[in-house]
Formats: sequence, structure tokens, C-alpha cells
Amino acid sequence: MKRPSKYADHERSLKKFTELFNGISDGLPLVMQIYQTENYRDDGVIVNTRTGKRVAFDWEIRQKYFSNGRFAFDELRQFERKLKKDEIGLSLQCDLQETAVLAAWHADWLQASPQVQKSATDYQWKENARVRSTRHFRIYRYANLSEFRAMVGQALTSGRYDHRVFDD
Repeated sequence: MKRPSKYADHERSLKKFTELFNGISDGLPLVMQIYQTENYRDDGVIVNTRTGKRVAFDWEIRQKYFSNGRFAFDELRQFERKLKKDEIGLSLQCDLQETAVLAAWHADWLQASPQVQKSATDYQWKENARVRSTRHFRIYRYANLSEFRAMVGQALTSGRYDHRVFDD
């Protein structure tokens, strides 16, 4: 983890989101499970309990550029080191106030070529990180989390793990 100082916030925000996700009574057979042991790969899975189909996800609480459900850019970047983890299909990033989650599929980032950018760390040095960009992401407010659940349910049913499920 490049930002160990953010780990406690990461874990707390993920637990809160998981409880909200699992607390919705919409009839969808979906459950979000977070890993209790750090594996330095993915943070958990969303499972369709009827079919057993699942998608692994990476969680992040954004410290900059995503506030009160508004993301500052038209394009979202992701670290190449995260995209190389084949088991992860979905990136989830909550805003600083924990009122919205930004969702993006790894398959969409993999359509772009990597670029290098300097990124902050908890140390005196900045990381020269390879990143990829996509315009295919969607923001879901916590108040309407059933829309996010419906999207994930559609992805697990259709087997389409990319931006096309945003509009289904």
C-alpha cells in the first residue's frame, strides 16, 4: 500500500458501504463480502447467491477530486499495477464525504494505452506511476444504492463486465 496512513479510513469506509449494500431489500440475490485478511490484491467480492457468479472489486476512498458526489474530471485514471490484477473486475471509489461511489470496470481501462504520471505517497518521494484512463464510469449516490446493485446484478447475469451494463 502506497498510502498506509489512509488504511484505517479505507477499512472503515468499505465496511460502511458493505453494510449499506447488504442492507437493501430489493429482491436481488446479491451479497457483498469483504476480506478479513489483507491480500494486497482485491478488497472483496460481490456474489449472486443464486448462481454463484461473482466479481472481485478494489475499494478506495478518494482524498481529492471527488466530493459530495461530484467528480472533478470527465476522465478517470487507474494505476496500471491495479489493472494487472486479473481477478479484479470492478473499481469502486467513494467520495470524501462517503455519500457516493464511483464505479468503473477494469475492462474499460484496458482499452487505453498506459501513461506515466507522478502520484503522491506517504513518503518524501512521489511515485512515477503508469496509469490508464477511461471516460466510462458511473457515479451512484448512497441514497440510491439500489441502482448500483441493479447494475452489478445485470453484469453478473449477462456476463458483461464493462460500461455497457451502465445503461441496461
